[in-house]
Amino acid sequence: MNKTADYLIIGGGLYGCSIAYHLALQGAKNVVLLERNDICQAATSKSCAIVRTHYSVEANLIHAVESLKVFENFDEHVGGDIGFQRTGYLILGPENHREPMLAVFKKQNEHGIDTRVIDAHEAKQLHPLLQLEDVEVIGYDTRTGYCDPYLATTAFAKRARDLGVDIQTGVQVRDIKADGMVKSVSIDSENYETPHLILAAGGWNAKLSSSLGIEVPLELSRHKVITLRIPEHYLKNWPIIKDLTSQDKIYFRPDSGGVVLVGTGDHGEPVEDPDLLTDEVDSEHLERIGALMENRMPAFAEADYVNGWTGPYDITPDWNPILGELVGPQGIFIAVGFSGHGFKLAPSLGESMASVVL
Repeated sequence: MNKTADYLIIGGGLYGCSIAYHLALQGAKNVVLLERNDICQAATSKSCAIVRTHYSVEANLIHAVESLKVFENFDEHVGGDIGFQRTGYLILGPENHREPMLAVFKKQNEHGIDTRVIDAHEAKQLHPLLQLEDVEVIGYDTRTGYCDPYLATTAFAKRARDLGVDIQTGVQVRDIKADGMVKSVSIDSENYETPHLILAAGGWNAKLSSSLGIEVPLELSRHKVITLRIPEHYLKNWPIIKDLTSQDKIYFRPDSGGVVLVGTGDHGEPVEDPDLLTDEVDSEHLERIGALMENRMPAFAEADYVNGWTGPYDITPDWNPILGELVGPQGIFIAVGFSGHGFKLAPSLGESMASVVL
């Protein structure tokens, strides 16, 4: 059975849903989104969903600033409650990070973000559990926060449906072909034809584009996230911490249920196929992260391990995303390679991608 779509999106994570919503919002008709699982069941569901604007690449910074405005007032801009919690953001670094930090702060200040360098005394007032004797420079961003990745993605999906987007879940893409302006996408017993194909399937994009003879420079890595709990109450409005002094460049934030969510800013472990990713977190990782957390917050010396999972990073050679129309068959677009920082850029980049496609 052949069907047609004016705009066909593959991928039901945050980017697929954001692009679908913005296409419909900007007037596109007959928009179809295909997702092989349910909405927000792959990489987006594993995101720590931290919304910050501290970037040295100005394009990333500007998109992060514009996206923060949406996350802060999501119900007004898009519609729905995404559980946004403003906490502020403390960046702990060695002395050689002072000048780069100040340069980024200057750019952030130009775009209305309140950032500055503070001393250890002020940092301890903001987060009393911190040990800061081995920290030489501390940056503070007042507007950073976090939200629920599932609620954010499903909110975009709901609003997209409200605007007429056909979102289909539980459908597996079997084959993709291109013949001039016509792209043919086979799913189970049906076949879609479209002049505009948008690949927004994260780490799976490399395989999808390869089937069209287009090689995307992409490396996949496995990143581990754990949650820890201590008897002492951990306040949900304590700042998110980025510890650039630590071996794994750890970051941590409050999470629901009084636990602390801990991730790493390193490269991660290489993964050949995102379908083979498991949620196993090894004891060596737990011991190493536990020691780093104990150093930064001595109260975590006897912390209880609560949960752990892994998520894929789709990494490009320069750790910046590949966005827009691909070189090759006309009318194929891609959003890929966010290298672990895609969540916080999604509202603005979804709007921009829709504009480029249209």
